[in-house]
Amino acid sequence: MAFPATTKKVFELPELTHRLSRFVTVQDAISCALVSKAWTEHFISVIWFKIDFDVHPRFLNLSPDIVAKHGHHIRIIVDAKTLPQVSILANSGVNGLRDLKIETAASASQHVRAYEIVFRNNHSLEDLNLTAINTTVSKQDSTAHYVPVSALIPSLGSSSPTLSKLQRLRIQNMCLTHDSLAFVLQGCPRLSQLRLSFTDVVGTPTQSFQHAGVKVFGSTLKSIFPDEPTGTSLLSYFPGLTTLSTYNYGSSHSIPSARIKDDITRYCPHLSGYHLEDSTGAIVLNFLTDIANNMSEIVCLLRHISSETITAMLLHQATLKIVKHFNFEQDFDFEKEEIAKVGDHLQLSGRFLQLIPRCCPDLEELRLFGHEMDMDVVEQGKWVCHDLKTLRIRIKGLDTKEKILKAIALWRKGCWRRWRKNAGTSVAAEDEEDETDMSIEARVARHLLKFDKLWWVWLGYQTWTPI
Repeated sequence: MAFPATTKKVFELPELTHRLSRFVTVQDAISCALVSKAWTEHFISVIWFKIDFDVHPRFLNLSPDIVAKHGHHIRIIVDAKTLPQVSILANSGVNGLRDLKIETAASASQHVRAYEIVFRNNHSLEDLNLTAINTTVSKQDSTAHYVPVSALIPSLGSSSPTLSKLQRLRIQNMCLTHDSLAFVLQGCPRLSQLRLSFTDVVGTPTQSFQHAGVKVFGSTLKSIFPDEPTGTSLLSYFPGLTTLSTYNYGSSHSIPSARIKDDITRYCPHLSGYHLEDSTGAIVLNFLTDIANNMSEIVCLLRHISSETITAMLLHQATLKIVKHFNFEQDFDFEKEEIAKVGDHLQLSGRFLQLIPRCCPDLEELRLFGHEMDMDVVEQGKWVCHDLKTLRIRIKGLDTKEKILKAIALWRKGCWRRWRKNAGTSVAAEDEEDETDMSIEARVARHLLKFDKLWWVWLGYQTWTPI
């Protein structure tokens, strides 16, 4: 029996339009949503997926009915800072957030509404950033600066509680008690990153709790290692910690290195990564020379990378895998359509800097995008880091978009040539490397080709992969 053939236009296939909806811009999604009712169902979630109040100020003009109708599509909220911004989100329709960054302490009203939003979405939140603006009032004397931690825990007191999905939590410029911190850790079993940025942890703990799943923890140096001899080190909560991010601004470094080392040895035996922000740079050297053992990662301010700190890094050359400096420029973006500017802070230490890739065999990531390397210096010694996977640097002379793109094209061509040869496939003569080409682009490409595992490359203009 023959069945009549049925035909459909390609864009009438719902599966296809759904897939397409995941790869379009918001403006494109709005245009697509106007095509038909069926298309609206697929593209409306793209339009509402992320609300950034700095980018979408007109969101405040929407009626409560519109937010109630479509708010369940919102997954990401960025920079809800003011009471009107927080108020429009305090809508029962906004109930499936995955990522929330919100100011909670600007006023008593904002405090209440902000935590209503957190409570309504605590069953779905994976990334939560609670912030408070700087104030002349003592944080410990301000009720609005204390985190009502029960809002973070789903179904508190329910007969059928839901486990929190929270994986990353940042609390900035606020207050917690030790017991509140323990309560959060107990209620968030999936938590892997916790940052208490300039947040005071106060009071005497009446219970102890250890969260082995937290791998990254950040707080001020004095909060982690209190001056009082009987003070509780915050490290005691995190026996599985692998990365410590600590800050020391506006105060002298008075905590003995021996005390810090003892606490790390006692509470965090797996700690090997250190993100060190400091107004003086003193703690960077202390951690490198006196405190850290088996260091695998070091991140510090660019201005603190000197011949002295580079020499200290080499004390860990057998274990060092990641070397980076912080990026605090708000407008810096590795994917921007323009060439990034270069400072010259490291110019005097450029030769010393080469000691890191020349002496650290396990190095996997080198990110020093504020420094411009000289290929004459690079080529004077062999980089021994054969497992290098990520490289973000600038090269002297590779200073235009066209030159960078040419270097990347030559690197990619070389990768393709290597893969062909490894597969036993012949390579045409015109595809062979021109060994007589001594242009800066060719020299850079030849250097990149020395690393078989190199995948992410940034040379000043966007990030590139071999394919």
